Amino acid sequence: MGRVKRLALRPFQKPISRWPIEKRIAGAMRLYEKWEGHTFDLSHPELFTEKRLWYCLFYDHPDMTRICDKYLFKGYIEEKLGQGWTAPLYGMWTDMRSFKRDWDSLPDAFVLKSNCSSLGKNVVFVRDKKSVDTKALFQKVKRWLDPMNTMLNSYNRAYYGVTPRIMAEKLLTGNGGQLYDYKIMCFGGKADYIFATADRFPLEAGRLAYSFYDHSWNKLPVTSPGHENRDIPRPEHLEEMIRVAEKLSQGFPHIRVDYYDAADGLYIGEMTLYSSHTYEQPEFDRGLGEKFILPNEAKHEH
Repeated sequence: MGRVKRLALRPFQKPISRWPIEKRIAGAMRLYEKWEGHTFDLSHPELFTEKRLWYCLFYDHPDMTRICDKYLFKGYIEEKLGQGWTAPLYGMWTDMRSFKRDWDSLPDAFVLKSNCSSLGKNVVFVRDKKSVDTKALFQKVKRWLDPMNTMLNSYNRAYYGVTPRIMAEKLLTGNGGQLYDYKIMCFGGKADYIFATADRFPLEAGRLAYSFYDHSWNKLPVTSPGHENRDIPRPEHLEEMIRVAEKLSQGFPHIRVDYYDAADGLYIGEMTLYSSHTYEQPEFDRGLGEKFILPNEAKHEH
């Protein structure tokens, strides 16, 4: 008889959203120590980066899932501000059969994205649909519907109620060909500093270009590891961006409001509870932590 081939069984994997809270806490603390180089008492966080981790694990708000879901977010913004504040949506799909069926009806240029990913992941820019390798593209976006490849497989609690979707949006362009991304950090309903970026898609030489600014567009002496510090032009609609960010941030201890100052107007790209910056200046991290007032009582899950 020939030898029986033994198959290696892949153990069943659950996204982090389905882990017990104790396991999520332990995993999140290990990851924090890896990235920040130290650990801390989760029951008494002090730095901004420490409070952000507490926020990821415990913070609750009735609208947080709608805010983090890039599809539901559009309806949330329309309720708060009216129409025209987010990039036009061409389509949304929760299964590949429907996406393939509607492919021919999409315009020649658009952006495909996952509704529950971050850090520039799971985004495809289609600039000429006729030149796309559809077989490769379909294989790529199919992975976006698997919770293991989304923010459901993260320590960010607000994503745990999100249904993975594929989205197609208008391809925005910037003045002069560069689309700048302006991120306003808000604490307790007040805008603080602005994190401005360029060359996000695609990353230039693997490094995101950025700078930190105050409300008057003075550059701040703040740096973040792995980023290229570069001057970013003052946005045309700066005052309006600050005003709207403060309106949207009411009722949240901390939230970040991101804008694209595009060639055809101002768009809100997203709102995020979990701003992922790491600061090379400890005093800046501590100062932001003092502004970041967490709820008085942690709502732990059981």
